[in-house]
Amino acid sequence: VRAENLALGYGTLDDALEGKNGAKILFENLNFDLKVGEKLEFHGRNGAGKSSLIRAILAGENAQNLDGENGGLAIYDGQIQLDENVKIGVYEQEISPEFFEIPLKLAVEKVYLSQNLSISETKIRSILAQYLFTEEDFDTPISQLSGGQKARFQLIKMLSTEPQLLILDEPTSHLDLPSIEELESALARFSGAVIYVSHDNYFREKIGGEVVEI
Repeated sequence: VRAENLALGYGTLDDALEGKNGAKILFENLNFDLKVGEKLEFHGRNGAGKSSLIRAILAGENAQNLDGENGGLAIYDGQIQLDENVKIGVYEQEISPEFFEIPLKLAVEKVYLSQNLSISETKIRSILAQYLFTEEDFDTPISQLSGGQKARFQLIKMLSTEPQLLILDEPTSHLDLPSIEELESALARFSGAVIYVSHDNYFREKIGGEVVEI
């Protein structure tokens, strides 16, 4: 992922320059170049544009079409380049409602099948064991799992496609300590690239990487 002289904001550029219709420029002249295996932290005050920058990255090849119409996200200058072949895993804080009442084992199967990925009973058991689940957990609906167990399910979901790039926006916000430690362990094992946003200083120290100030 590469950003060159990037200026990002909301609304059209004319409105942003005139301060009309709630349009605004978030930042400008932003540059970074993330290569395979590297880690990058987006750091800045609340509202600086960290999550918006992640949204622009996830837009991929459509990012340059972000024009701010109807108050939407806009690239005013520069560009974002994302390798079109890269597989991205995103850590989501909230579990999709479609999984709430599904037993854990079937939920993992659903994660894989919904992405046309091969899965078997043996593989499901191996994955669940790797993430510290026991046999007793297999038939427990996702909604009844503990906070830490839900976080571990989200890790399984994020890594299911064997991504080369992980994107994590405040991943520790709602996690208990064991879940944060499991997330840190998963990231330590991960050999691809990582982009993250976090206000947890201990987590930031553990993950490391280059810091991009926004």
